[in-house]
Amino acid sequence: MDGTLNAILDFAVPLALYIYCSLSMKNRTLSILRGAACSSAALLLSLTSQLTAAEALQLMPYPAKVEHAEGVYQFPETAVISQGATRLNLETIAGLKLTPGENPQVLLLKAKDDTFPKSVTSPERHQIQVTPKGVAIRAAEEVGYYRALQTLAQMVATTGGKLPLATVTDYPRFEWRGFMLDESRHFTGKDALKKILDEMAAHKMNRFHWHLTDSQGWRIEIKKYPKLTTVGAIGNNTNPKAPAEFYTQEEIKEIVAYAKARHITIVPEIDMPGHAAAAVRAYPEFSGGGSKRHPDFTFNPASKETETFLLDILKEVAQLFPDAKVIHFGGDESHFGWEKWPQLPAVKALMKEKGYKDLHQVEHDFNRRMAKHINDLGFTVGGWDEISRVGLDKKKTLLFWWRHNKPAELDYALKNGYQVVLCPRIPCYFDFVQHKTHKIGRRWGSAFVPLDAVYAYPDSQKQIAGKEHLIKGVQANLWTEQTPTQRRREFMIFPRLHAIASAGWVQKENKDYERFLSYMNYRLPVMQQTGLHHASIDQPNQETAKDGKVVERK
Repeated sequence: MDGTLNAILDFAVPLALYIYCSLSMKNRTLSILRGAACSSAALLLSLTSQLTAAEALQLMPYPAKVEHAEGVYQFPETAVISQGATRLNLETIAGLKLTPGENPQVLLLKAKDDTFPKSVTSPERHQIQVTPKGVAIRAAEEVGYYRALQTLAQMVATTGGKLPLATVTDYPRFEWRGFMLDESRHFTGKDALKKILDEMAAHKMNRFHWHLTDSQGWRIEIKKYPKLTTVGAIGNNTNPKAPAEFYTQEEIKEIVAYAKARHITIVPEIDMPGHAAAAVRAYPEFSGGGSKRHPDFTFNPASKETETFLLDILKEVAQLFPDAKVIHFGGDESHFGWEKWPQLPAVKALMKEKGYKDLHQVEHDFNRRMAKHINDLGFTVGGWDEISRVGLDKKKTLLFWWRHNKPAELDYALKNGYQVVLCPRIPCYFDFVQHKTHKIGRRWGSAFVPLDAVYAYPDSQKQIAGKEHLIKGVQANLWTEQTPTQRRREFMIFPRLHAIASAGWVQKENKDYERFLSYMNYRLPVMQQTGLHHASIDQPNQETAKDGKVVERK
């Protein structure tokens, strides 16, 4: 077949190109040439259909191992799946019509001892075998079957149901593949958020870090302190008097359940002791003051009443997110607004009692107390990398390294045995512009966050060599100061979120940026059909402005 195929390629491709370049010619010879080209192209497609299906299998994130065989299995429009699949929330897998029943065409089997390398223990591991008779899926746990069905959905969609006979063995590189959305500065709302969660699930992301509180607005209902939302939820980064926007506890439960059905864990963040202005607007008695640029920025770090207030909040948060495993308490940038601390009686008393000489010690004391409360509630404490030197229990703490200009903080955390989620500004902050022509968004000197840099991460992070066992995973963060509309937010998120999904899942040796782009050429139109906006790969100089309108940049 190879010799015949090469001969046809030698004839058909130049001929097709010649005709394409000569479309403006109107004569009888052109008509004959067109007919010949069409016949050649049809024969070429016929002979290469199986080869193309096998070689061009478009999957994202790309699997750990793909083994091809000759032949194609025509996947039915509605397929019967093993009876046990009823627990897998089949309705959440877009593009697959599956009905549990007898004589299944999609068979769910338990993984064998030799299905995966012995070193692979991830509960997400799975294997898909496409045979002439149907599809067999092997996994060890429910989440593995779910990930396999997402892969199968991609296979069906990108091949038109003509599945190449193959064995796909897959498992993630990192456990944590996350996305953080700041809802304080600008509010997203549950309908738009669910679309983001759907896209995350379709590409095997498994952590949604929900930044629910900050100085611009408090976005989570706390029953014991209603003014947090009646007062604290008023305003956003664009308009400090905007009507209150927040999630009720019932909405929180709904979204947590929605994510759980898609095997995404939601991790809440309640920022402290800094970034507290929204909360102290509602309850000024707990304020630690601020600065001219950041008024009322902090909670009082030494007040027993403030500690009780925050513990009450954490107790309600723990009930709303029972499966989160991690509660993130911020812990960053307190120095922006601590200049009033030395004047606070409670701080004076604490410093005298403990012999503290500076405000860093006061901050660390607060962080240790609040971290213990979170641990006592049964959760690991999550925090930005400022907490790495506080002295927290490394077995009960997860650090989020974000300050790319402070690699020493990453080195320190890894040296001291802390588990780390990598989310440095460059290249994981999606509020940075993604193309050199773009005008709206952040830069770090001349550095910004293009799509290819996100995809290449974290292999550019040399400090992790030999320390990957301490790397919990990777995460992208969208801070929303300059994204007041949902179209603008989605423009900043997609397709960079697909790149971070690949960065967290794809094995290092399987990274292939051109293959990733090929998949995205299929996926972006699908997203448009579901109402998700995105940046253009083909026209990267297009920028969606704050009002949601697309602008051509030069």
